[in-house]
Amino acid sequence: MISGQAQTPDQPSYTSELRRQRVTEARERKRTIRKLTIASACACAVVIAFLASDLLGAVVFSRKLDRLFASSLVDPILVAALRQQNAALADKDKAWALEQDRKWRAERELGGGPLQRATMDRSASRHLGEIVAGSDGLAGHAFLIDSKGRIAAAPFPSFNFWQFDKPKFHYTFPLGPGARDVSWLQNSWDGAHPVCWRAQTFVDPLTGQPIGVLAYEVNYLKVGRFGCAETPRHTSSERATNHVSQ
Repeated sequence: MISGQAQTPDQPSYTSELRRQRVTEARERKRTIRKLTIASACACAVVIAFLASDLLGAVVFSRKLDRLFASSLVDPILVAALRQQNAALADKDKAWALEQDRKWRAERELGGGPLQRATMDRSASRHLGEIVAGSDGLAGHAFLIDSKGRIAAAPFPSFNFWQFDKPKFHYTFPLGPGARDVSWLQNSWDGAHPVCWRAQTFVDPLTGQPIGVLAYEVNYLKVGRFGCAETPRHTSSERATNHVSQ
């Protein structure tokens, strides 16, 4: 070889190596694209499933919930129960209600007692239990609350007899017909799944005047974000009024 002349690689060997390198790079690009495609498809499937669940809740189960309230708010057994309690306890003051609430809460913490058992044994409470059982998992509990914020019927145990200071009552009865409150997410009364509580003013079908409040514990897994959209936004002090099981 003449001194100073540039060396060149063996042409066939160099070309073959370059070709192998390009083939390897092409395979790597295909594998990367395939992985990205699979990951994107999985992510899209998760998003679609998530949105589909919420959409199903909004289109199907939220409408079922509306129908459940519509039928319950004219139910003659529930109407009669509110009329009866409003009349029977008309002379009972706040101090009496708070004492009942103290006993009620103590019974709940002890696992039961005569006050709650008597309430759950009322015909209106048993009727609410039948409505809940027939809701196909949409509702899990229910409260019928009289015009002074006291429990008139409930099919299952609860922590409070006195509902006057709670959003269920505060944002419904005083605001008149059509008023509604939807709580923040919390545990169901039996701790089985996430729920919200939806409450509405109960109007006497004959007089058109508010006579109480109806509240259902609503299964979040059925209605999704739209069905359990908190309305209004509650303060921390309002949330603190609710004693729920963990």
